[in-house]
Amino acid sequence: MKKINLLFCMCFGAISYSQVGVNTSSPHATLDVKAKNIDGSSSEGIIVPKLTGDALFSAIAGNKYGMDQDGAVVYVTEAASPTNQTGQTTLVNDFGFYYFNGAHDQWFKLGSASTIYRTDGTLTGPRHMSMGGNNLGFTGGRIGMGVVSPDPSAILDLSSTSDGFLTPRMTKAQMNAIFHPAQGLEIYCTDCFGNLGCKMINDSPDPQSPNWGSMCSTNVPTGNIEDLLCSGASTTGAIHSGISVSGVNVSVPYTGGNGGTYSSGAFNSTGITGLTANLSGGSFFMGSGNLVFNITGTPAGAGTASFAVSVGGKSCTFTVDVDNFTANVVSLDCSSAAFSPASLIQGEAYTGTLTVPYTGGNGDSYPQMSFIQNGLTFTLPAENLLSGNGNLVYNVTGTPTSAITMNIPISFGSQSCTVNKVVSSSGSGGGTTMCMGDGTKLWASHNLGADTTLDPNPSVVTKGHHGYYFQWGRFDHVADADTPAGAISGWNYVNASNGAWNSGTEASPVKTAIDPCPSGYRVPTRAEWTALINNSTRNTIGTFSNSATNFSAALVIICPSNGNKLTLPASGNRYHTTGALSSRGLGGNYWSSTEYSSTTAYDLTFISGSVYLASYNYRTFGFSVRCIAE
Repeated sequence: MKKINLLFCMCFGAISYSQVGVNTSSPHATLDVKAKNIDGSSSEGIIVPKLTGDALFSAIAGNKYGMDQDGAVVYVTEAASPTNQTGQTTLVNDFGFYYFNGAHDQWFKLGSASTIYRTDGTLTGPRHMSMGGNNLGFTGGRIGMGVVSPDPSAILDLSSTSDGFLTPRMTKAQMNAIFHPAQGLEIYCTDCFGNLGCKMINDSPDPQSPNWGSMCSTNVPTGNIEDLLCSGASTTGAIHSGISVSGVNVSVPYTGGNGGTYSSGAFNSTGITGLTANLSGGSFFMGSGNLVFNITGTPAGAGTASFAVSVGGKSCTFTVDVDNFTANVVSLDCSSAAFSPASLIQGEAYTGTLTVPYTGGNGDSYPQMSFIQNGLTFTLPAENLLSGNGNLVYNVTGTPTSAITMNIPISFGSQSCTVNKVVSSSGSGGGTTMCMGDGTKLWASHNLGADTTLDPNPSVVTKGHHGYYFQWGRFDHVADADTPAGAISGWNYVNASNGAWNSGTEASPVKTAIDPCPSGYRVPTRAEWTALINNSTRNTIGTFSNSATNFSAALVIICPSNGNKLTLPASGNRYHTTGALSSRGLGGNYWSSTEYSSTTAYDLTFISGSVYLASYNYRTFGFSVRCIAE
């Protein structure tokens, strides 16, 4: 009876007032439903039609929903199947209340939830969301793309074996227009560094003063700059006509360096010729920096020398002034020149000065000048001459490479002279470093018994280079270069015992008490002679002919890696039964410490340019000795 009365009232209300009230006699809307009980003692609410998403999809075929159903509300109990999420049910991908929008011919979900994802699913097509200037933020978790479980250490975990991560791409102007970029912000600059493009990062902690740096190490293999500013070049040192340049550098600023590398270069002068601007290879700074060009050569005249340089994709021209050289002296006194410290020792580092007196100085200035000889660098600093008598003081540094008498050329203005200085051989470390296959080894620069004040590698070998003759295994020499050529009375023809010159092994030789070499040196083994010859080049000097007075012939052994030389005079030998001189000027024989038999031992033999490494002879021969460092 109640249901009939309610239906009657609803119909009557609709006719009389066009409004229907449920549990109220004063409806305020077309349909105004009040709860019967508000204390929870009964079920309250309105139950709208319940349908599945697939049912709504099926209704599409019968055109069941159109403008007449605009605003219709249903409750979807189950999302439409992925294949049915199309047309009107494109967005029916979850359970919940949906309303029909006739204008869009589409079902839309009602309301908003605290989460946008409640179940796993599949994106069935492209989606676009206009942000409308608003932000979208995710908190309290991690995001993974290409991975189901993002790494716990990553806020964003991207995983792919076929695709990469593309940072925002923009021009340099757009990059610089970013408002207050955060430290660590990354972009890809499409036209930075001469349109090569590069990934950039802002490493400035101050967002108001960004500092964009390059992250390119592979796509920009060589350095690049934005500008090379020859107009801002500065020169240190002075250049004078006709004088070899020393200590002159030109610094040229640049901007926009990318941190890449640049190659060395040499740029010849124009205008005033004879000069070269030398640039050593290196790396650009990030941003601004300076390139330093070292000027070398001898200018052909006075005036302005121009250098057109090109580095890092940019070019410009800088100039340097070349002044007339007016400084002069009346005379140089090389005979009174002095080294301080006075001693020069082969193979030992030296730092000191060479003082050369002069007379008649005109008081003018002169530039820095320098030259190198025998491993030593002589530098005369820029200074002013005294008006009258004075001294040129050269700073000398380096390590003498050879024990020779150095002939040091001193030239100033119109005057020149030569300073002679002996470099002593050191028995405790001096010598000549030679190639030995697995490295290098120090050899004595002279034959044992030779005059060590002589240049060990002269253009013409003299008697003083030949030294002593030794029988194998003996401490005392049996002859020298001045011993007459005939037989020697009382010649010893008794063979020395095995091990006389080596108490160790061929691979690990040990010097004995009767080894004649000075402290720190010993007689070389056969293996050491072999390694020296097999890892060096050779030539000969002098005339090879058998004569007691022919001291000029020699074999020159050259180390390819450092250019060092050993000059072995063709001293011949003293015959094993009589001690008579044989083959001087025709060949040379140099003992090793290695035995061949109980009466013979190995030696290095050469005749003209032919070398015999397998040579062995009676131990009572008198041969030369060239020592090797222990």
